[in-house]
Amino acid sequence: MTLECALCGIPIVPNSVRRNITSAICDSCILQVSGTSIYSALLEAIDAPILLMEGNPRQVITANQKALTLFDKKSEEVENHRGGQVFNCVHSFTEAGCGKDANCENCKIKNSIVDTFTSSTSHSSISTELLIMKAADTRSYVLQISTEKLGDLALVRVERYIADAKPDS
Repeated sequence: MTLECALCGIPIVPNSVRRNITSAICDSCILQVSGTSIYSALLEAIDAPILLMEGNPRQVITANQKALTLFDKKSEEVENHRGGQVFNCVHSFTEAGCGKDANCENCKIKNSIVDTFTSSTSHSSISTELLIMKAADTRSYVLQISTEKLGDLALVRVERYIADAKPDS
C-alpha cells in the first residue's frame, strides 16, 4: 500500500528515519516547511492535536485547530505559553510555574519533551496523570503524548486528554 503525503499528495518513499508524528508527510514537504516560519499547513495536515514547541524557553509557538478545540482555547491562549499552562496543569499556576515547580521534576511529559530537545529522540505514547484546573474544578486527567524533533523545534502530539481515566501501563 502506497502512502501519499498529506500536504502535496505525492507518494511517500519509505526511508530509514522513523518519524512517529510526521510519517504521513514526505521529506520534501518537511524540509520545505522546516525552512520557513509557516507551520500551519504541516500542523493541520496531521490528523491529531499538535503543539509546536521551542526549546528555550520551552514554550508553545503554535497549535493546530484540533489542539485548540481539545483544550477549548484560542491561539493567543496557547502561543507563548508553557505546555502545562496549555493543559491547565495545577502546577503551572504555582509561583515557580510550569516545569519549574518541585512537582514537575518527575513529570514524564515534561521530561520527554526536554529529552526530545536535548537528544533529538522521539518518544511515543508517554502517559501520565495530571491534576487539571478548569473553572473552579480540579480533576485528575490522563495525558498521553508523542514527541518528534523538527529542526530546532519539537512537535507534541496529544493522544489522550481524558478526565478521571487511568494511564496506560
